[in-house]
Amino acid sequence: MPKESDQKKSEQSESFEERIDQLFEELSFAFERQRPSILLVFYEFESVRARAERALEKRLTENGQSLVPFDVDASHFDIPLLLSQRPERDRSVFSVSGLSCGGGKESANAYRALNMRREYFVDYAIRVVIWLDRDEAMALSRHAPDFWAFRHRVVEFNDTAEPELPEMSAGAWGEPAQGLPGQSQFLDEQIRLHEARLANLPEQTDFLRIRMELLFKLAGLYYGKKTYDRTIQRLQQGRQIARQLNDTVWLAAFWAKLGLVYLDLEQPLRAVRACRKAVRLNPQEAGLWSNLGHFYHIEERFSDAIIAYKHALRLDPQSSLTNSALETCYRRLGKKDLAEKQKKLIQTPHNAGAAVHE
Repeated sequence: MPKESDQKKSEQSESFEERIDQLFEELSFAFERQRPSILLVFYEFESVRARAERALEKRLTENGQSLVPFDVDASHFDIPLLLSQRPERDRSVFSVSGLSCGGGKESANAYRALNMRREYFVDYAIRVVIWLDRDEAMALSRHAPDFWAFRHRVVEFNDTAEPELPEMSAGAWGEPAQGLPGQSQFLDEQIRLHEARLANLPEQTDFLRIRMELLFKLAGLYYGKKTYDRTIQRLQQGRQIARQLNDTVWLAAFWAKLGLVYLDLEQPLRAVRACRKAVRLNPQEAGLWSNLGHFYHIEERFSDAIIAYKHALRLDPQSSLTNSALETCYRRLGKKDLAEKQKKLIQTPHNAGAAVHE
């Protein structure tokens, strides 16, 4: 029996296409025998992962199957349970990414769910590809040792040295890209990939949530390109689906991102209105309150900003950015005593975030 190190060397000597073949052949065999398939794919660069995912999707589509994206977040961390409920699983391979975004203590909810419900993959004949960066691979072996032993195959794409590009996932909305090398091409490729997925997605109600998440991703990609009209269009479409699903958390997320777009378009009043709607829909999300405070701050509505920042700090007392922003607002209003008290709270770790009350 070959050593694990020998197997790794062998895999690294194989071409990109040969590794895609390995994944496809394993999945094809699983479909033929109506059995589960759990594939772990290690990757180093996000651009390589995206390329591998596109190549695998093309092979599966040609064979009459679908590659269905599944992005883990704090609300969708129980992968075995959620996939077992998907009606399309008989002809689908689920492409799972973002295990580290599952929330919980040590951000380990997704790993623990895999460990506890690993038998679901067998009981429901689920075919799944789980993409793991270096940290996620280590966390999986630590938090889910039984699931780790449960896998069918491991394939690595770690040796392909391509420039590392910023991740433009649904949850990674920041400032639009500022001309980083390869950024525009990467965004274009991702837009084509996700637009194709959206176009090929069935119209049935069962696929509404997948459609909504794809629209959110696309909006983020268009935002990265500063294509604001398309960003707004996709956000509005996603917002309609979130309303149809009565999902206030997602509806709040769409409104919050719309606020960012309006801010970039120098429409601060519309930005504030959008963020206020987001806060009303999901008042327990500290980030939304912090964003609202930031928008007020920009408009120099410092009293309103203070109220919003205090709401954020009640929910997330340890946020250094919000604490510092609150101190700044006190100073801009000439409330030096409150600003100094807030500064001392920031500098005292066990009291950080205990917002000063006027």
